[in-house]
Amino acid sequence: MKSPVKLIKSKVRVKLFAALIAVLAVFLIVINLISYPILMRAFTLSTYREMKEIAETVAGFIPDKSETFFNIFALAKNHNMDIEIADMDNQIVYSTVGSGTALSSERFSTGSSVPQYSSMQTSNDSKTYGLRKFEIKRQPISNADFFVYSTSTGTGDSLHVYYSVANVRNVVETADRIYSLFSIVVVVVLTAVFFIIVSGFIKPVVEINDVTKGMARLNFERKCNDYGEDEIGELGKNINILSDTLSETLEDLKDKNGQLEKDIELRLALDNARKSFISNVSHELKTPIAIISGYAEGLYEGINEDPAIIREYCGIINEESKKMNSLVLELLELSKLESKSAPFEPEMFCIGEDIASLIDHLSLQTERAGIKVINNVSGGLMCYAQRDKIEIVLKNYVTNAIAHCSGEKRIEISSRAFDNSVEISVTNTGENIADEDMGEIWNSFYRADKAHGRSENRFGLGLSIVKSIMENHGCHYGVENTEDGVKFTFEVAKDAAYYAENKT
Repeated sequence: MKSPVKLIKSKVRVKLFAALIAVLAVFLIVINLISYPILMRAFTLSTYREMKEIAETVAGFIPDKSETFFNIFALAKNHNMDIEIADMDNQIVYSTVGSGTALSSERFSTGSSVPQYSSMQTSNDSKTYGLRKFEIKRQPISNADFFVYSTSTGTGDSLHVYYSVANVRNVVETADRIYSLFSIVVVVVLTAVFFIIVSGFIKPVVEINDVTKGMARLNFERKCNDYGEDEIGELGKNINILSDTLSETLEDLKDKNGQLEKDIELRLALDNARKSFISNVSHELKTPIAIISGYAEGLYEGINEDPAIIREYCGIINEESKKMNSLVLELLELSKLESKSAPFEPEMFCIGEDIASLIDHLSLQTERAGIKVINNVSGGLMCYAQRDKIEIVLKNYVTNAIAHCSGEKRIEISSRAFDNSVEISVTNTGENIADEDMGEIWNSFYRADKAHGRSENRFGLGLSIVKSIMENHGCHYGVENTEDGVKFTFEVAKDAAYYAENKT
C-alpha cells in the first residue's frame, strides 16, 4: 500500500489540486497582508475629500449671521467632526471642539481664545499621506491623533476641520476583519469548486492512463472515450489509433513469427531429409557398385577362364547394373514429382481397364507366390487424372501388397464412388504395420519390413513416389490396418470439377 506522501506525488489530480490551493492561499495571504494599509489609505483619502468638502461648505457661509454658526454646528456633528474658525490674530471666532455648542463663539463667548489646532503637535503619521492642507496632529492632553484640514475663509479667517484618526482605524479594522472572514469562506468555497473542476479536467487523463497501462500489457481491447475536440480529445483519438495499429502489427508479427517457425522447421526437416537422402542413396549404390567393381576386376585379371564362370560374372554385373538403373530412374522420377517441374495434364481414361491389365501383367508373379488376387473394380470405371502417374501408384500399391502378402495370401482391389471422386483400395492379408511406422512409410528409403530389401529390387522409394503423385493431384491417400492385413487407398477425380474445388 502506498504511503500518503507517495500517493500525493503519484496523482496528477492531487498535484494540480494542491497547486491551485497553494496559489490561492498565497494570493489570499498576500491580499490580507496588504489589505490593511490599502484600506487605511483608501479611507484616509475618502476622509480627506469629505473634510475638504465640509471646509468648502463652511467657507461659503455668509459670516455674521446668527444661523451661520448653527449650520456649522449641525454640519460638524452630522459628520462627527470638529470645526474651528480663528481670526487673523489667531483668536477663536468659533469652535465645536470639546463641549462647544452652537452658541460657542467669540460673538457668543466660549471661554477660550486660543485655537485647539495651535496647541496640537504634528504626528509622525502625517508624512505618510503627504496631502496638501491635510495632516495628522496629536493632542497633547489626550495623546489622540486627528486628521486636520486647514484653509482660509473669504473674510481672511483660518478654518480648521478635525476628524479622529481612531474613527478611521476602527472602520478599517472592522473592514479588514470582515475581509478576512470573507477570505476564509472564499477559500472553502473555491476549494470545493477547484476539486470539482480538477476532477472533471483530470478524469480523461486518468482514463487515458488506464488505457495506456493496458496497452503496455498488450491488452488493446479497451479504448478511450470521446473527450471532445480539444487537445485531450485529440490525444484520446490518437491513442485509439495507436492501439489499433499496434494490435494489427502484433497480430501480423505473430503470424509472421508462426510462419517463420514453420519455415525454420521445414528447412530443418528438408536439411535432415537431404542428409538422410544422400546417406540412403550412398548406401543403396555402394553395394551394387562394390559387386560390379569386384566382378569386373576379376574378369579383367582373368582369374578364371571357364566360359560358364565368366558368363555368371557378367550376369551378376548385368543384374546389379539393372538394379542401379532402376534406383536411378526411381530417384529421377521422385525428383521430378517433388520439384513439380513437369506440367500437370490430366485426361479422361478408364482406370478399370488399367487395373485389370496390371493384374494380368503381374499374374505370373502372384501365381508363383500363391497369392489370390480379387478385382472388385468395374472394367468400365472412368477417372480424370494423369494416366501414367496413376499407373505408377497402382503398380507400387499392388507390388507392395505382393511383397508383404502372407497368411491367407489374398489381395483385394476395390473401388468406392463419391460425388466427384473415386477411392481405389488395395488390401492384402498379412502382418499389420506398427503404429510407429505408419507415418514413416511415406518417406524415401524407409522400409518397415527390413527383411524385404534390395534382394527384391526394392529401395523404399515406391510409397514416396505415391505420396508425391497424390499431392501433385491434390487427392487423398492413406493406409490403415485391417483385422487380417493392411489396406492402402488413394483417390482419383471423376472430372475436372474436382480440381477446381480441391486442388491447390
